Amino acid sequence: MKDLHHCELLARRQLTPRMVRLTLGGPSLTGLTPRPAQDIEVLLTDATGAPIKRRYTIRHARPQSGEWDIDAVIHAGAGPGSAWAATAQIGSRVELVGPRGKLQLRPAEGHLFIGDEASSPAIAALAEALPDDQVTAAVVETQSEADRLPVAADHVRWIERGPAAAGDPALLLAAVDQELQEARFEQVYILAEAHTTGALRELVHAAGVAPDRVFAKGYWTAGRPSSSVLGGRRERG
Repeated sequence: MKDLHHCELLARRQLTPRMVRLTLGGPSLTGLTPRPAQDIEVLLTDATGAPIKRRYTIRHARPQSGEWDIDAVIHAGAGPGSAWAATAQIGSRVELVGPRGKLQLRPAEGHLFIGDEASSPAIAALAEALPDDQVTAAVVETQSEADRLPVAADHVRWIERGPAAAGDPALLLAAVDQELQEARFEQVYILAEAHTTGALRELVHAAGVAPDRVFAKGYWTAGRPSSSVLGGRRERG
């Protein structure tokens, strides 16, 4: 398999009550420098032993030591991806494919990042990679304040949905609409639940952002059994 890496879980660190950082390392990662927000596919098996894949954003890469960090949200009742992230032991073997992903940062007069827990690692990585003279803002929905992690944007609008179900577009649509009224953005990145992403894209286009200046990616899909908000990409259950 192309870009297959045989790695080891080197470390784990609890970032928030629901987010864990896993450090993966292996000889074949040495010298590789992923672009910001590229991801990996971790090769796992489900309860029946059938092979499955789960995708996670590469949060940090250390090419000299051959180490990549991924951040994963863990919640009760989730699928094999969350179970692996919650229980994998240091020293265990991990097979992964990557780096993957087409998103590339472009110079712009104002960048706006939109997402939730699933895409917060990608948003953080992208914001950090932009030059200091590029104006950045982010709108990020989380379950609670405890889920917040640092985002190196000039302005971050946090939304807390509380007990409401993840994937309802109402909160993000209202917050993004307000953000678009208060500032001008030439480049917009929408990284959210699939149906919410579509609705946000229409809102951003209606606000006058050119279609070729909007990168939109559904990171997960509400109601899909194999898909959960687990930190990085679609099909994270």
